[in-house]
Amino acid sequence: MSLPEKIVYDLLTKNQQVVNLLNDIRGEPTDFPYVFIGQPNDTFTTFENAPWIRITLISDDTAVYADDNRLMQKYRVQIDFWIEKTDLPNLEKLENLIYDILHSAGIERYYRNHEEDADIDRLEMIQGNFEGFI
Repeated sequence: MSLPEKIVYDLLTKNQQVVNLLNDIRGEPTDFPYVFIGQPNDTFTTFENAPWIRITLISDDTAVYADDNRLMQKYRVQIDFWIEKTDLPNLEKLENLIYDILHSAGIERYYRNHEEDADIDRLEMIQGNFEGFI
């Protein structure tokens, strides 16, 4: 069984549409897709590196049982990304693309929000919380 955050990471980084969109928004290709499990290094989180995506596990231990054994484990992940706050068309494209990829894999969004980043005022932080079953 894979970790939920690794499943989501693989879904996003192996999708060429995501990689291409991140590069197009940034205006140049990178050595790796700027998708991270957990918080990237503080020296990385600058306006010039946007957009980047962060995947974080949300604690949960819900399961579906059969014959007193766990049949399926529910998991939750938070997916955040940062983008220039004036770039609303690409914000919407990236948010929708992430949703579509995860939805197609049976992982559904149950919460979404976006607001100005508290540390970098030129960036908007977009949050989506998703859940699914393993």
